[in-house]
Amino acid sequence: MSFVGHIRDLAAARRELETRRLLVVGGAPDADRSAFLDAVAREVADEAGLPVYRFRVADAGERSGEAGRTPGEAADAVVEACRGVFVVHPCVVVVDGVPAGAADAVPTGTADGSLLAGLISAFAESESFLLVGSTDAREGASALPFDGCADGWALLTRAAVHCDRGDPRAAGPLLRRAVEAHQVAGDRRGEAWAVFLYGRMCRLRGRAEEARRLLHIARERFRAVGETPGEAWAGGELARLATRSGAPDPDAFAEARRLHERVGDRRGAAWAHLWWTVARADEPGFPWREEFTNVQGRFHEVSDRLGTAWTLHHHALTLARTDGTDGVSGTAGTGGTGGTGERRREADRLFEGALALFEEADCPHGRAWTMLEYALRSPAHRFLNGEWAAEIRHVFHGIGDEAGEAWVDLAEAGPSPDGEPPYELACRYPTALLDTLGWTEADEPLIPRAARDTQPEPRPGFPRPGDRDRPDGSRAHVRLTLLDDVPVPDVPARIALQVVPGPGHPWSTAPLPPLTARATSLGHAEIDPAHGVPADGAEFRFTPHRPGSHRLRFTVEDPATGTVLQQVEAEIDVVPSDPGPHRPTAPAPRPSARRA
Repeated sequence: MSFVGHIRDLAAARRELETRRLLVVGGAPDADRSAFLDAVAREVADEAGLPVYRFRVADAGERSGEAGRTPGEAADAVVEACRGVFVVHPCVVVVDGVPAGAADAVPTGTADGSLLAGLISAFAESESFLLVGSTDAREGASALPFDGCADGWALLTRAAVHCDRGDPRAAGPLLRRAVEAHQVAGDRRGEAWAVFLYGRMCRLRGRAEEARRLLHIARERFRAVGETPGEAWAGGELARLATRSGAPDPDAFAEARRLHERVGDRRGAAWAHLWWTVARADEPGFPWREEFTNVQGRFHEVSDRLGTAWTLHHHALTLARTDGTDGVSGTAGTGGTGGTGERRREADRLFEGALALFEEADCPHGRAWTMLEYALRSPAHRFLNGEWAAEIRHVFHGIGDEAGEAWVDLAEAGPSPDGEPPYELACRYPTALLDTLGWTEADEPLIPRAARDTQPEPRPGFPRPGDRDRPDGSRAHVRLTLLDDVPVPDVPARIALQVVPGPGHPWSTAPLPPLTARATSLGHAEIDPAHGVPADGAEFRFTPHRPGSHRLRFTVEDPATGTVLQQVEAEIDVVPSDPGPHRPTAPAPRPSARRA
């Protein structure tokens, strides 16, 4: 089976359909998409002598409960009707109007809740041809090709949509199930996309090193199976990691764009063009106005609302932060942006357009950031709504983005007297990124662009405010070391635990007491023995039973008094298979409030 994200020429689409028996078309206006599907269906049906059956998922009517039907009932009716047609005889079936993101938002009785997955399931044992028209396509989803493992690909598509929405929490379980499905099917290409999405999810959650390693693995796997679009997407994600670390790499975005264009992936090229423009937007003399306009046109051509929304967001952000020049020599103070008031009004229009598109695309992450920047750049808008900060916090909170909430807190509080960033930001973002935080004369924050690319969690071991007055040398730390290569499912990996006292700690000049280290797995894994003695060299065997991120908890106790001295958690990434001989970094412990 094959997933085609955009309308290709008729001959190519027909060949794809005849080879794979499944064609999914998205990223085009309704009339164009429907006409294209009909043309393909007619050609195949005429040559093969097959009847054509057409079904339409009426998006607006069904979502509003028209004719008494819930969305799930309407979707189930389409699947059941198609199932009946397939059973009777071979034919050509056209299902148009399937909602965005492989119908992820339409609940059905299928195993993974996707209308597209239900159609594929009904189609699996038939000799019929299936054409599906999607009303919209989003970043990542259109790049995922269906091929022989329907459930795995449908799960990957849903995970990509959750990442697009800015809710990576929901993507993890879907990716674990997708990896298992692709492994069972022996689908190397599917595994490569799963590793890529794992890396993308880690980037969203601020786990830079983990994301970098997985994205490099994914890129090599894409090269091994000749999947150039995947190689381009992986390169783009790696470039976004560099931007977050304070060292933007526009050349890497340009290379990703060239790869996308070489294979005809217009939507991938549009995204790479956007991030290349964002990476250079603040350079003196860069023609950002022209580039943002070009990017917007690219997204319009492929009907990508999410891409258009982020383009408008960054265009408005650039406009609101400039002194009147659009980056073209000799245009300062011209082009309708010379006056502060006119520039502000134009930025407001762009923010409003972005906000509307984020709401249509169901992307709360983009909506929250646009609301925040709009409020900061438009005092009138903010003062008209006394609860503006609470409203934005609520949207960030809905997707578990505590970092976003911390930026709202900063916007309300203003700059600190000592010039240091608040703890909630310092413990989540690299120093290089926070060093680019600026302030306007009105004490409004100029939040770094890269801050909105991630939703980072607190860094393990980052000193809390109460620890800063306590000399580091007077504390004892727990050190965890992974002694074997990257863990894979059902293969034991050794973990060493040490208690390392600082030079000012009493244990630094005396032998360690007979402490007990208790190990607990917080996921689908085994760890034994259950207890170890750090003074004797505590070593544990960790055996995961599925790929993905696994959490382990280690509790260090004093058995003489029954006191818990310290409790740490570590996250270990388990990949589907070992991509090559290299040694990972040690799992970083996550300390609790209790310390030795």
